[in-house]
Amino acid sequence: MENTKIVDLVKKVSDNRDEIAFSEIFDFIAPKINAYYLKNNLSSDQAEELTQEVLSTIWVKAKLFKPEKSKFTTWCFTIARNKKI
Repeated sequence: MENTKIVDLVKKVSDNRDEIAFSEIFDFIAPKINAYYLKNNLSSDQAEELTQEVLSTIWVKAKLFKPEKSKFTTWCFTIARNKKI
């Protein structure tokens, strides 16, 4: 998914709590975050739980995403790394 589309989706989530937009974000980023955790030697249960925490954080803190500072995936993986720590 291209960055401009994902930025639009995040804006919809932050401004309107758009569940459909969040669903698209979830479908795009959740498998990538889960794979990241699995590659870092977490069990599948741990990976799934942390992935859910990351997506929950994205939902709650969508307003904090600044597309001029980083790409969406970078922002998500920063959240994922911090949750892992």
